[in-house]
Amino acid sequence: MIRSIPFLVVMAITLPGLTFAHAKITATVPADGDSVKAPEELVLTFDNVVQLTGVELRTVEGDTRDVGDISAGRAKTFTVSVPQTLPPGEYYLIWRCVASDSHFSTGEFFFTVLAD
Repeated sequence: MIRSIPFLVVMAITLPGLTFAHAKITATVPADGDSVKAPEELVLTFDNVVQLTGVELRTVEGDTRDVGDISAGRAKTFTVSVPQTLPPGEYYLIWRCVASDSHFSTGEFFFTVLAD
């Protein structure tokens, strides 16, 4: 039991840092799971300042849709343009970023485009 105490102390110090090391999305427009008219832009807001390194807009069938360029700067909120009107259907945006602590994060959110 005494030998496990140093291990527990190290874990108690290390684990909280690991849980906060990765950037997380706090809001998106459209919101995850929303049904909306075809958006002209997508907005991602993170819990910390990040560098957005990539985004991919896909249909649930796996087809890729064009999006505008992403900012090379660091910020909490990013706006990604959608240059072509999206036809009705289900979409998801996959994002990748690097947080200020150099940890990489990735995630996705889903939305549905309604017919006019």
